[in-house]
Amino acid sequence: MSTPADLRHRLAELVSAATDGQLTVAELLGSEESLTALGVSSLALLRLADGLEEEFEVLIDLGDPALHAGGLTALAARLNDHAAVVEPAG
Repeated sequence: MSTPADLRHRLAELVSAATDGQLTVAELLGSEESLTALGVSSLALLRLADGLEEEFEVLIDLGDPALHAGGLTALAARLNDHAAVVEPAG
């Protein structure tokens, strides 16, 4: 799995793409605010959830607090939790 910094950066790219660039990667990386507090719309959250499912093979429900009430840190933690369940013990 990638480093936490790499994962946060990739998530910032996905959020920025989901918002059609309304939020830049730099803005997202510099904030600990929730995505909704940053102005991410429900449509953008849906697009983000689809992107996360496609790239990370994780189903994130739109009601998942990591998606709407958390920032990049919460999303990264959610993906790490998923990876810990999916990856076989070493």
